[in-house]
Amino acid sequence: MAAVLVLAAVTLTGCSQNAGPFMALLTNTGTSDDGADLAVEQETAADVFSRSGIYDSEDAAVVVKKDLEAGTVQFQNIATSRRYTLTYDGTTTVYDKNDQALSMEQLKEGSVVTVRFYKPRKALAYVKENPDCVSYSNVRSYSMDLRKGTIAIGDELYNISGHVVVVSDGREADMMEVNQMDVLSVWGYKNMIYGINVEKGHGYLRLQNEDYFVNGWIDVGDSVIRKVAQDMLLVVPEGTHTVTVSNKGSSATQEITFARNEEMAWDLGEVEITVVQKGTVIFTLTPATAKVYIDGREVNVSKPVEIEYGLHQMRITADGYDTVAQYIRVAEPSASVAVELEKSEEETEEASSEKASEKESDRKDDDDDEDEDDEETTTNKKYQSKPLDDEDEEEPDEEESSDKKTDGKDDDKKDEVVSSKGKYKVYIDAPDGVEAYLDGSYIGVTPVSFNKVPGSCVVTLRKSGYQPRSYTLQIDEEEKDINYSFTDLIKLDE
Repeated sequence: MAAVLVLAAVTLTGCSQNAGPFMALLTNTGTSDDGADLAVEQETAADVFSRSGIYDSEDAAVVVKKDLEAGTVQFQNIATSRRYTLTYDGTTTVYDKNDQALSMEQLKEGSVVTVRFYKPRKALAYVKENPDCVSYSNVRSYSMDLRKGTIAIGDELYNISGHVVVVSDGREADMMEVNQMDVLSVWGYKNMIYGINVEKGHGYLRLQNEDYFVNGWIDVGDSVIRKVAQDMLLVVPEGTHTVTVSNKGSSATQEITFARNEEMAWDLGEVEITVVQKGTVIFTLTPATAKVYIDGREVNVSKPVEIEYGLHQMRITADGYDTVAQYIRVAEPSASVAVELEKSEEETEEASSEKASEKESDRKDDDDDEDEDDEETTTNKKYQSKPLDDEDEEEPDEEESSDKKTDGKDDDKKDEVVSSKGKYKVYIDAPDGVEAYLDGSYIGVTPVSFNKVPGSCVVTLRKSGYQPRSYTLQIDEEEKDINYSFTDLIKLDE
């Protein structure tokens, strides 16, 4: 027994702050001549050891999953990405990063923590939110680039770990399942993100008997604005929102609550449609020469414009100015819209260059005592520094003409490369036999494909009796097909 005591003391010297309690535990255990009594005493000591808050291991880890009924927590080691599950009880201590006590229910899945445990028994002794980690709560404004593996939050850009833990409503999810409208809590260390918890996710809206409103507009809480089409399945933010559909001046409104990952159907055949109404809109534009397009059609803004009640797409353009494109809602008999366009950067640079050129030319006029012919030449140069109309352009000489022909050939080649991208496809191979939607529009039953267009898009998968799921895809510019296979949809409880 003495040998056992010595061995145990030596074994725990690596955790010096716990050696004292451990030795006290063994000292109080005692010995017995009866082998059975000794075995009982040794087992009791081990039980006390596992519940005493003593530990032999410490990790920086991400909380992956909690099972409050079973009393277990799964962690993922940040350095190795290894996963392990520990048991906890009433002696386990849990703290936030400010050393304030937390309950296990309050510990967030996805958070980066310091965890201490007793390895032989897989007993969790201590959990604390890591005070050195980067953390953001309830983030609404962010942008992700999954091709580069980055996420931008405010002015900060972070890399996303290849083993990032994403948790949504207690279920582990893929990074592609995060939609831009979701509200996130994010944890990381230095410039790397290791954990994400979807605080508010998204649901789905299906329109039924929508024929009257096709080619009109649907607005979900001012966060989703889309043109109405047949067989739509819209990804919408979780929560209660006012939903409005409008077309030809008529509209219908309904307050709908969307649950995470669940589909809601709105039967437009049963709604009360308002009488067609029009409002008069007066436009005040800077510059005054700007052109206004409502729903793709140019309108004459020199006088008040009658526009049907509802949501409309407005586009304002002017040469040398940045285009303004936004939605306007007409809901009153009269209204006014004032828009001041900003000069484009290119136009500003050209104007600055032209002004500098004129100043330089004026300086030469003042400094040089040239003859009349030279003065005439200077004047011509000043005139030519301004943009010329087509009818004023001079024929280029032979050398310039040759150069332009060469450039034209290069442009043709460039056009061929761009147009060739239409030959490439994005294939959705799995799961098999489910409805597929591209940015809310129905594209068929899987396996299915659509034209490859670089940029971001959302693919939604649906099947009756199953939980719908959507994925954010960021399509590259490579001239080749892409194939995606996703996990099977989850069957809904009967």
